[in-house]
This record gives sequence, structure tokens and C-alpha cells, in this order.
Amino acid sequence: MERRVLGKGLDALIPKRPVQEESVDREFTYLPTARIRPGRFQPRRHMNREALEELAQSIKQNGVLQPIVVRQAGEGYEIVAGGRRFEAAKMLGLSEIPAVIRSASDKQTLVLAIIENLQRADLNPIEEAEAFKRLMDEFSFGLQQIAEFLGKDKTTVVNTLRLLKLPFEIKEAVKKGLVTRSQARTILGAENKEAQAKIFRQILSEGLTVREIEQRVRKSAPRSARQSQDPYVRKLEEQLQKLLGTKVRVSHRKNNTGRIQIEYYNLDDVDRIVRKLT
Repeated sequence: MERRVLGKGLDALIPKRPVQEESVDREFTYLPTARIRPGRFQPRRHMNREALEELAQSIKQNGVLQPIVVRQAGEGYEIVAGGRRFEAAKMLGLSEIPAVIRSASDKQTLVLAIIENLQRADLNPIEEAEAFKRLMDEFSFGLQQIAEFLGKDKTTVVNTLRLLKLPFEIKEAVKKGLVTRSQARTILGAENKEAQAKIFRQILSEGLTVREIEQRVRKSAPRSARQSQDPYVRKLEEQLQKLLGTKVRVSHRKNNTGRIQIEYYNLDDVDRIVRKLT
């Protein structure tokens, strides 16, 4: 049985309106599956075939226990929430499916699709990062807005977005679950793409832990940098990275001068880091 997860969030963002088809005294109606199309703003790019088949079997035995949510699109309808239920129904050859019709803007549709998938843990870390970036690029969301809306810490949002800087091969491995979110974040500490690719191959062949990856990342730094970085400086670097939620490089010279380099994602991230520091 699928768990209802949108609840008040859905009603708050999408105002209800009377259902015009079949009956106005019910909250949902039955729509032909042929008139429904997948949502253009669906953040999930890949559906687990095995999980989809399990859902189809559940629907076969119990029916569709939770209506999908759609909005009108031309002569048909576009899915706002419930893409997996729709695909499972099509897999079974169902000609119609229970649906709630709502008025929703593009922004509301994308946000609701993200919320539904995050609450169901359906998005992999890269899909999640891509969804956050779409909120920023297409709908002018700030980092703080995304964090507050989705109930996440702002640092978590920043670290998720940073995963998009990984080489294509590593991002694909994260999507497939071959590399975890924590492993991928640690890889980002490597000096360059070549070092990241080397550590990535070692993760696949040796099954490195996050701590082991951190050690390989430090070893990947230029020899001169490693020689000048004593244990105290390394510890300071790690503490700053944990505090600021981003990559930090501490360069210490023999005359006890040096510099601290702090990486930021965008200007909104700069504001976040400044507030942390002050």
C-alpha cells in the first residue's frame, strides 16, 4: 500500500476546484490513461523496474489506493504527482485511473513533484541536485528558499548542488548507486578531474570508505602542498569544511603566514558563508 505523503502541502500549494467530469460531489474522478501524459517537470529521470513491477502487482491486487494529481494540458492532462502509479497502471493495461484535477502553475508543478519524490526517497542525489538547480534557474529560488521549503538545512542543499561539478562518469555512478552521496562529496575535495577519476576507480575496485577516500584526496594534492601541510593544518582544514559546508583549502607558509581559500557555489552561497563566519 502506498503511503500518502503530500497531505496539506498539496492542498496549500494547489487550490481545489470542482471536478467537472462524472461527478461534482467527489474529490476525484476517473480519467482515461490515454489522455494523460507524464509531467514535464518530473525530477526523477529513472524508474526502478523492479519497484515498478511490485507497485503494479499491488495495484492489481488492491486497486489504485491513492489518486494521482493532474492538471489540464490542452485536450488532455499532465501529471503533477503520482508518476509511478500512472506508469504501473499503464503496465497493467488499465484504461482509466482515479485522478484529482488541480490548477497548478509550472512552478507549483515542479515543486510538488520534488516534494513528493523527496518524501518517498525516490530521487537519487544527482536528480535531487538537478531539481534544486531547476528551481534556481527556472523559478529564481534562492538557496534559503529551497532549504526552508523542503525542510532541509541550507548547507545540505549547497552540498547537494556541488555534486553537479563531478565528472559525468562519476555522476552516472552516483545515479546507479555505485557511489554514495558521502563518497561523492568527498571525491570533490580532490585537486582536479584527473585525481577525482583516479579515486573514483579506486572506490569501485577497492570499496573505499569515506575516511579512506579523504586520505586518498590528501595524497592527490601536489607534493609541495602535502609537505607544507602539517597535521594541525589538515585538522583545521577539515574543521572549516565541516563548519562552512564547502571545500576549504588552507595554505601555510614557513614564516607562519598563509591564506585560506573558501569555495562557494554562487552569490547566495557567499551570503550563507559570511553569515556562518560572522
